Amino acid sequence: MLNASTQFIAIIGDPIEHSMTPVIQNAALRALGVNVANIAFRVKPEHLREAVAGARALGMLGLMVTIPHKVAIMQCLDEVDAFGKMMGTVNLVHFHPERGAVGYNTDGYGAIRSLLEEGVSLKDRRVVLLGGGGAARCLAQKLCLEGAAHLTILNRTLSRAEEIAAETERNTGVQPTVLALTDDNLRRVLPAADLLVNATSVGMHPHEDATPVPADALHKDLVVFDIVYNPLETVLLRDARRAGAKTVDGVGMLVYTNELAVQTCTGLTPDVQLMRQVCVAELQKRQSHT
Repeated sequence: MLNASTQFIAIIGDPIEHSMTPVIQNAALRALGVNVANIAFRVKPEHLREAVAGARALGMLGLMVTIPHKVAIMQCLDEVDAFGKMMGTVNLVHFHPERGAVGYNTDGYGAIRSLLEEGVSLKDRRVVLLGGGGAARCLAQKLCLEGAAHLTILNRTLSRAEEIAAETERNTGVQPTVLALTDDNLRRVLPAADLLVNATSVGMHPHEDATPVPADALHKDLVVFDIVYNPLETVLLRDARRAGAKTVDGVGMLVYTNELAVQTCTGLTPDVQLMRQVCVAELQKRQSHT
């Protein structure tokens, strides 16, 4: 029960109304028996600096940060971790008693941990990555840092993929191949790939019938990871399962990002299985109401 001594971790963004984080994180915090709660705040870009100052003044433990604040918030911090500096984006802030407002980029951690927990090693793997946004940018570099032997980036806007490839080579030493995201190119590169990562929003609610990959390009020796978590099984994952491929959904990435936020801000380790169960149940409930 919330009271005057309750401590808070907030998640801020614009919009923020449909965030799953308070639901799953609060379940884990209750199970830990601590007087800590997660709360969501819609913060408009022009109010970001005062929101961070207010959170610090109120004694909040930290902030989880989502669109559109991941770049701008860096100007409000005292310190940023190495990967955050490399990415130029931060998605977690811890108000440390001595170091002040410390920013971290944990997006890549959540994705890689999700793959590793499913028994998927990145070392010496040939990876195909779809997308040209912030998630693709982060994952491209994290996949290479984790040992991927080769990376092919496909995006509809070729210039965005080229920018990500150049940054990835500069920061990791791995030189990705860049192609336009077309069905023909996917059919050409996927037969030799070990891992396919969808870092686009194609297939996300409310456009559940869409997929970025033709079903006939998928094969049984492929691992398919879709960072979309709503719906639980996208068309891409369903087609991959039918092709005999191993599939990894986006729930794990969400859960492990929340796990690290709780660990960083409280020093405690939440139950990731509980968070996953709560997340799946909540998604199923929301889908049944649409």
